[in-house]
Amino acid sequence: MKNNYFLYGLLCFWIYCSSNVALADTVTILSDEWYPINGNPASSHPGYMIEIAQTILTAHGHTLDYRLAPWKRSILEVRQGHADCIIGAYKSDAPDFIFPINAWGKAEFNFYTDIGSSWTYQGLSTLESIRLGVISGYSYSTELDRYIERNRNHSNVQITTGEHALEQNIRKLLAKRIDSIISFEPVMKTKLAQLKVSDKIKTSGTLEFSQLMYIGCSPNKASSQHYVQLFSDGIIKMRKNGELGKIMKRYGLKDWLRE
Repeated sequence: MKNNYFLYGLLCFWIYCSSNVALADTVTILSDEWYPINGNPASSHPGYMIEIAQTILTAHGHTLDYRLAPWKRSILEVRQGHADCIIGAYKSDAPDFIFPINAWGKAEFNFYTDIGSSWTYQGLSTLESIRLGVISGYSYSTELDRYIERNRNHSNVQITTGEHALEQNIRKLLAKRIDSIISFEPVMKTKLAQLKVSDKIKTSGTLEFSQLMYIGCSPNKASSQHYVQLFSDGIIKMRKNGELGKIMKRYGLKDWLRE
């Protein structure tokens, strides 16, 4: 009888361990580089949203596989179920994706010009006189997205693709191949500092619209609901226990949702 109990105990332990191993998934997250939201996967500072995802996934026994890819391709790969989630997304970027309840940040977009430019953004009508640089697959606002779509085949809207699209747009601006760039301030500020051209480009107006930023998961993977629930619950816990504040501080940022 003791031997039977011993064997039964071993069997239960094996089942328990096996179920935990089965649940220890590798979660693949894709995005183009948008530092400090997300940056170099090999860096000790891969981006604040990556650190949030890493903290939440690790707490539940999962492993994060974070990779860089052009934004449009990232959306496509996740939509098709070849990867699990994208990061730094607005709901308008991929309305069919599954999003957590809580946003992970808020994006407010500025227009940037060469330091010598006299142009200032004062509404959509003022864009008609300039060449605007945007990034393929990005959503900026309903109104601006419509303007970009209407003018995508005209010279006053120039769409850049690739993993380093923002850097390409900055170089085009400095070479006077475009007149203005629209970008999220922390991302633009970081990139200008990296390129050592902060003194050559200035802010020239702000879009009258802001977007909440999320991690968004594939609509074609059964596991997405599970991950989204972890992210929804996890960000609340991190905000309460102070982990979120520590991560944001490392990047010189604040928790927008506490404003």
